[in-house]
Amino acid sequence: MLGKILSKSTCAECRVCCSFDSYDLWETPVLSEATKNLAEDKIDGVRFVTKGEKSYLFRMEDPDSDGLYFCPALTETGCALGDEKPFDCKIWPYRIMRLGDRRVITLSPVCESVAALPMAKLLAFAEEIAPTIFSYADENPDIVKDYIDGHPIIIAEKNNK
Repeated sequence: MLGKILSKSTCAECRVCCSFDSYDLWETPVLSEATKNLAEDKIDGVRFVTKGEKSYLFRMEDPDSDGLYFCPALTETGCALGDEKPFDCKIWPYRIMRLGDRRVITLSPVCESVAALPMAKLLAFAEEIAPTIFSYADENPDIVKDYIDGHPIIIAEKNNK
């Protein structure tokens, strides 16, 4: 989905979105039932935590010596789930968050490749994918995370939800 602003090779070289410190485990991707089932088929020993009524998170276990947790779908060649990766991963470094009574699309401050792009390009792309993000969130409300300070708001939802 992000091919218009990031190349697959740029993402594959970085992988910052596939690792988590203990304080940013909240960014663990939210999985639909279908994605959870696919992960069970493709990833040996994968475990999950239930989130909300019909969503799941990967259970992150065994941090490395630096205290980092790595997504169990991460392989040497990229995501084991390929194009069927969680929606959170498809739109990262964009995030959908709740700020008060409104949903907003934000930008993660940790993606250096995206931070180097012109804001006009990031905004234009966000406007293009916003309907898809809001529609997905309508059907999968567990994907909406509480707003975290430091995430620039790119788009605010026009209609209160």
